[in-house]
Amino acid sequence: MIRIVFALVVTLMTYAAHAQPLPPLPELRFAPIPEASRPHYTGDRFSYMESGRSDALPLVLLHGVGANSMHWRFQLAALSETRHVIAWNAPGYILSDNLVKDSPDCRDYADSLADFLAALKIGRLEIMANSFGSRVAQCFANYYPGRVTKMVLTGSATGRKDMPEEEKSRIIAMRQQQVAAGGYGFGARVSALLSKQAAPETAALVREVLRATNPRGFMQAVRFGLGDYYTPDFAEHLTMPILLIQGAEDHVNPTEINAAVLEKALPNARLVVLDGAGHLPEVEAPGRVNDLISAFLTE
Repeated sequence: MIRIVFALVVTLMTYAAHAQPLPPLPELRFAPIPEASRPHYTGDRFSYMESGRSDALPLVLLHGVGANSMHWRFQLAALSETRHVIAWNAPGYILSDNLVKDSPDCRDYADSLADFLAALKIGRLEIMANSFGSRVAQCFANYYPGRVTKMVLTGSATGRKDMPEEEKSRIIAMRQQQVAAGGYGFGARVSALLSKQAAPETAALVREVLRATNPRGFMQAVRFGLGDYYTPDFAEHLTMPILLIQGAEDHVNPTEINAAVLEKALPNARLVVLDGAGHLPEVEAPGRVNDLISAFLTE
């Protein structure tokens, strides 16, 4: 096992917004990619973190494009009393092996999540996802209907159907520039993800998560996000209860063209907007978000 350890100053700091010790992270674990699916990957392993009761319904956490399983520190700790909490590392993140395709699509990531769940022998599940992870969740629910009982999406993103090729090229070039210096330098992106009120300790925590980003996995996920799928086109497959939690200061995936669209298109979706939070409300306001999640999952 590999234990992910931050610098001592980060590990021992007090999380300012809640005046409580920073929860420790679980150990990093590994699962084999199913043999039949291995031609789609550059290797044979998934990595992930887990906590909670192994006999409980799995709650699978899907991180954003610049994050990984470490992003879910507060949820791995707080939600483990009632759930089997599992935070995957998407292909190309931490030590999960990459997809072979440079431009994976909606089906590719849906199948990757299905492969991960097969490796852990998980059938039905609940999902919590942020940003890129919310796209993966929507694609999975489309191609594997009936398996997801409930979903919580934060910093939600829809597909980008009919985006002009020039705009896609501009975004890809911008993203390549963001990660051009490598994973460590990518940590500078933290300011774009948080609200203006975010504590310095919160920014430091997010910065360390960003620094674990592998450029190729990141760019594969970016290209997927620019694909031609559009969630309202398959809304009939997303009939499970869905809670959308949006930071009022989310400038990455603005509410009006993402979460608000999903709330109208999906038959059982409900939107909650949190003041004083940006693109990562589960990190900026973990107490409020965890309370919303716990109430929603027990409804």
